[in-house]
Amino acid sequence: MADVRMYHIIIRMALLYRRLKKQERVLAKEVSSAHVKRTTKYLQLSLNVVCENLYQLTGKELHAGEYKRIVLLSEFGPLFDDLFDDRVLDHQQIEALVTAPERYVPVNGTDAQVVKLYLELLTIVPRREQFVQHLKEVCYWQKESLKQLRDDISEEELYSITYNKSYYAVLLFCAVLDHYPGKELLEIIYPMAGLMQLTNDAFDVWKDVQHGVYTLPILYRNFEQLKNQFKVETALINNKLARLPYQPKVKRQFAITVHALPAMGWMALEQLERVTKGKDLKMLGRKELVCDMDSLRQQVKWLKLVKRFSNYKGAHNPR
Repeated sequence: MADVRMYHIIIRMALLYRRLKKQERVLAKEVSSAHVKRTTKYLQLSLNVVCENLYQLTGKELHAGEYKRIVLLSEFGPLFDDLFDDRVLDHQQIEALVTAPERYVPVNGTDAQVVKLYLELLTIVPRREQFVQHLKEVCYWQKESLKQLRDDISEEELYSITYNKSYYAVLLFCAVLDHYPGKELLEIIYPMAGLMQLTNDAFDVWKDVQHGVYTLPILYRNFEQLKNQFKVETALINNKLARLPYQPKVKRQFAITVHALPAMGWMALEQLERVTKGKDLKMLGRKELVCDMDSLRQQVKWLKLVKRFSNYKGAHNPR
């Protein structure tokens, strides 16, 4: 894969920014105002980082039907999460809903909306059984994530939950596409999903501390190991991407988009490493624990990191 230059990154980021703003305007008209913010977040991630990015890499284009499925799943996703996060249903009820939605009798407004969207999705997804199976796997890892409420969860368990919870959520979006990723792309999606969730955890430390949720940056605070994890996975993604039989230009665009979020995650980890040494996280405020990306200085640093991540092939590769 050809070297990624700074002008490649600036052009790609400018186009993505313009696209994100357009998506916000469109969704504001299409989705209920009560859910538009969370739906937009789901859609922007799933559409730009996952679905459209994979299609552009492989020379395909999303058609209107696929876009409709992605929007519908982006409405479904936050509400489905609420069943777990807000303890709307117990796990047995959720499993019954997922397995046999036609027979499920809603008990409140949230699960009624979930069932309605789920049944609509099942009528339009190209592979119903695969979609249901991935949703069952999402359920399993959501259930496993309850272990993150205990401070005795092992580091190994935390890594497993962090990666798999994100991986199967990504695969759920892939399952609404006409063209499901092949083995080589799935080998890229797994570390990509892991880094996405690690980035989310790095940015959510303040919120998670307030809610008693234990993540890798909170419980073990082994920031050198976490940063090394970012480097290992980044090299894995880039080396596998370089071997794929696609045009250098589209591989470059794919890499820039994939690494944009982990570059922010790296910045958040650096800040946490700097401010949390020997301190009780509960005593630290939001300003200290949340990485602010709004300043020009931070944005320039971020673009430089995207360039570094996009070109990184391993320890032998100069920074």
